Amino acid sequence: MSQNEAEGDFRVQGKLGEGTFSQVLRMKHRLTGRTLAMKRFKKRFKSLEEVECLREIQALKRVNPHPNLIQLEDILFDAGSGTLYLAFELMDCNLYDLVAKKTTVITEAKIKLWFFQICKGLEFLHSKGIFHRDIKPENILIRDSVIVKLADLGSCRGVHSKGPFTEYIATRWYRPPETLLTSGKYNYKMDMWGAGCVLYESITKQPLFPGADALDQLHRIHKVMGSPSDVQLRAIMGPKMEILGGLAIGLC
Repeated sequence: MSQNEAEGDFRVQGKLGEGTFSQVLRMKHRLTGRTLAMKRFKKRFKSLEEVECLREIQALKRVNPHPNLIQLEDILFDAGSGTLYLAFELMDCNLYDLVAKKTTVITEAKIKLWFFQICKGLEFLHSKGIFHRDIKPENILIRDSVIVKLADLGSCRGVHSKGPFTEYIATRWYRPPETLLTSGKYNYKMDMWGAGCVLYESITKQPLFPGADALDQLHRIHKVMGSPSDVQLRAIMGPKMEILGGLAIGLC
C-alpha cells in the first residue's frame, strides 16, 4: 500500500468512465511506461485504516488473481489530500461498447466463449463468499476480443451476510424480481439473473427488460416469464405485498 500522490507518478491520458462515487482514468506511469486503468474515488479518506476497510478492496484482495476477474495491481493513497486510487490492468473495452455497435457482427461462438468466462468468474466469486450485485454489460471488460473479466466490485456483498441488503442495487434492467418486490431480501442468485440478461443482450443487441421504472420493469418481466401466484408473492414479499395491495399481480 503506497502513500505517494498518484498524479506525481502517472500522466493522465483520458477518462474511461465515471460513476456516482468514482471515475476511471487511463494513466501512464512516467518511469515504467505502463498504462493502467486508475479508479479515483470522489470521497476523501482520513486514513489507511479507513481505506483498508472498504468492502471493494477486501473483496479484490480475496479473489485476486483469477483469469476472469479484473486484476488489482496497486492501491495508491495520498494521506495529505485523502485521495484514493485503485490501479487495475487495462482492458480494451467493455461489453456494452461492442453490443452498442449495431453494425458489428458478434458470432455465436464468440458469445459462447464470453458467457463461459462470465460464468467462471461468477462461480469463483461465489466460491469465495462474495456476490457482485451489479452484473451488466458495462462491468464486463474485454481484451483482444476473447478475454473476458468481471469488474467493479464496489457493490459486492458477502454470500453469507445477513439481509436485508440495500434495496437500490444493480442497474434496473438487470435486477431480478426479488430486488424489486422485497425490502432487500435477495442473494447471490441475482448475479445469475443479471448474467442471463447480459447473454440475451449480447445475442440480440437489445436489452431483455428495459423498464422505464420499477413497475414497468416488473411488467416486462411478468410478460416474458409469467406471473407468480399469490402464495409465491406472499412468500417473498411478506408485509410489502399488503402495502402494494396486489399491484404487482395486476401488472401482467
